[in-house]
Amino acid sequence: MMFKSISDDLNISKNDFFYLLILTVFSILITYTLINFNQVLGIYCSDVFIYLSNSLVFAGYQSSVLYLYLSPVICILTAILFKLGFLSEISLYIVTGIFCIFANIGIYVLLKNKFSSLLSLCGAFLFGSFSLTLLWWANGTLDVPAVALSIWTIIFTILAVDKDSKYYMIAIPFFILAVFTRYTALFLLPLIVLYYLSKHDFFTNLDLLIVSRQEFSKKLKSYIKSEEFRNILKSCAIAFVLLVLFSATILAYGSNLSFLTQSSTFAAGSKGEVIDNAYTTDTLFYLHDFPNFLFSDYVSFDNVIPVLNGSNPMSFFLIGLFAIGILLSVYKLINVKKKVESKHKHLVGILFVVLLAISILCFKINSLITITILLVDLVILFSFFRKTGIDREIYSMDVLMLSWLLVYFIFFTFLNIKVNRYIITVFPAFIYFVIYALNEILDMSKKFKFFVFKKQNILNIIPIILIVFCIFSAFTFTSTVHYDVDFNKNKVIADYLTEYDSDYMSKDVAVFNQRSYNWFLKKYTIPITDDQLDYLESSNITYYISDDNFNLSNYTMIYQKEGLYLYERNN
Repeated sequence: MMFKSISDDLNISKNDFFYLLILTVFSILITYTLINFNQVLGIYCSDVFIYLSNSLVFAGYQSSVLYLYLSPVICILTAILFKLGFLSEISLYIVTGIFCIFANIGIYVLLKNKFSSLLSLCGAFLFGSFSLTLLWWANGTLDVPAVALSIWTIIFTILAVDKDSKYYMIAIPFFILAVFTRYTALFLLPLIVLYYLSKHDFFTNLDLLIVSRQEFSKKLKSYIKSEEFRNILKSCAIAFVLLVLFSATILAYGSNLSFLTQSSTFAAGSKGEVIDNAYTTDTLFYLHDFPNFLFSDYVSFDNVIPVLNGSNPMSFFLIGLFAIGILLSVYKLINVKKKVESKHKHLVGILFVVLLAISILCFKINSLITITILLVDLVILFSFFRKTGIDREIYSMDVLMLSWLLVYFIFFTFLNIKVNRYIITVFPAFIYFVIYALNEILDMSKKFKFFVFKKQNILNIIPIILIVFCIFSAFTFTSTVHYDVDFNKNKVIADYLTEYDSDYMSKDVAVFNQRSYNWFLKKYTIPITDDQLDYLESSNITYYISDDNFNLSNYTMIYQKEGLYLYERNN
């Protein structure tokens, strides 16, 4: 009975389960294909080694705890598989792959709140076939899993505000899980507050506080006694427990809560470190490369950084639909036949434009200031729409999706550390407006006499063609990945050492790349740089793995492969 209630609130009927079955089968097959592909390709993103190392720590192995605060959610789940005996990077691929499937299903459910089953399926297939999504799908990175949890956070936030406040007790815990998967999910909080304020008029209550405190006090007491307020308190209590549990777990294993200092650094206006490999001053990076992120011609590697090259005409078609979706959403709002006093209309218009201008000017200073002003701008619009009697169903979800896109696009554009996978988080909002445009175009087409004969079947061809294109694109994606770098060469040296010395676990091993060798050797390794060779010579370290051929007086080279060298200390 409870499941039926939730499915009804999600607008999921029996017919939807057929579409969900198709989507799930597609998602599982893609996940299986990409796990196998990534296993052969090897690990090219060094962050993945951090998550594997963290998972080792949670599974009871000795490894570095320096970055243990990164994604405890994914790492704890992976550690469970490690404890069950599946001590392989495939375990991390499986965990992240399951979240990718979860994301695809979430896109369908999110869209089904407003659109037909077929269009919702089309949107989910788009997400599961974008080149950028597939590039980082089930390969151990956190971006798609974080998006998955973000999608479900937004889904249950919409239900909590629109249907039943009990869903706050699902939405807020999902939010905490999203944050502890990837900390940029913190930007979901202003989106949750924004959607809440689309129903509860902030400025009307502010006016009431100024004009009549007694009336405001009476209204506040009434709200505190409401079921919605109780459910919000319960959800906050659950969130607090999760927050304490994750923080305590990180501290218990000897790490620290460095994400707090990182958050304050970015809040202060930091754009990232110049020494980072992904550092660039190209402000328009995400904008001019966006078509490549959708459907690229091929993937190449610049050292270890994957680059999406060229763009399919379908990319520009979708961007065109996205622009149409935005314009149609605005047009529908403007076209609502409500009489509004011109004085109020002009005042709100002037205030909106002024705040928008300020937010644009502040963009060069601090992205958080820009985002805050922009969200205040939208709260003012919500208040204005509410006072003029415009049904919030017309605009609330559209504004939420637009806010989602803008908040993340602004934040990642402001940062000088630009990695293509970061922008995956805007895909759900982008897809929403693509499907919005398709829905409106199909609705308008029904009015023409040309479509009277079997009009529905004719119109359904468009999303069906898109779905077929997505399936073909997804299953041929791996053939577009071109690489001539051996991402497994570090593993070759590690495998040799484990065979050469079965007792290596009890000995000290120094390495030039700690992230990868902590994982491949399943133990804590000592990082040694080229300028620390004197320390190495005077130490009792048994083995040293280097990417340079050194003439060391106290060490003998015992193995070399593809520019990597294994040294053993002389007895």
